[in-house]
Amino acid sequence: MKKQLAIYAGSFNPFHIGHLDIAKQAKRIFNYTLVARGINPEKASEVISELPIDTLNSLGIQTTTFDFLLSDLIVMAEAEGYDVVLVRGLRSGADLEYEQNFAAFLKGMKSDVKIIALYSSPEYKHISSTALRGIRKFSEAEYEKYVVK
Repeated sequence: MKKQLAIYAGSFNPFHIGHLDIAKQAKRIFNYTLVARGINPEKASEVISELPIDTLNSLGIQTTTFDFLLSDLIVMAEAEGYDVVLVRGLRSGADLEYEQNFAAFLKGMKSDVKIIALYSSPEYKHISSTALRGIRKFSEAEYEKYVVK
């Protein structure tokens, strides 16, 4: 029987308490959990925050960074003997349409991909990396309340 690996992929810029909530949920469900930060070359000029590697590792969650197609990362993990499930986080119904489009593109690249969506805890559903980057321009203290170190 293959080892089951949950890959929770995103840009995570910054990695915030809502992301941590989804990663912890995945950890409770799957044997292995990997937070995989995708680097978008079109956003190369953007400042990239650090992943909280030590925090995640202390929870038994591994991390990686990749700058190629997510479908290729999945294929690589499968070649290492993992049964891969891609984890996506949903904050609200507004995220659903985006995730459906994302899944359609991914299934076009890798038709047998398995994707599950986990709902964020209600207290985190308003948090987004985009909003936090905006808040940071005005208040580092407010920004720090949400970012995982």
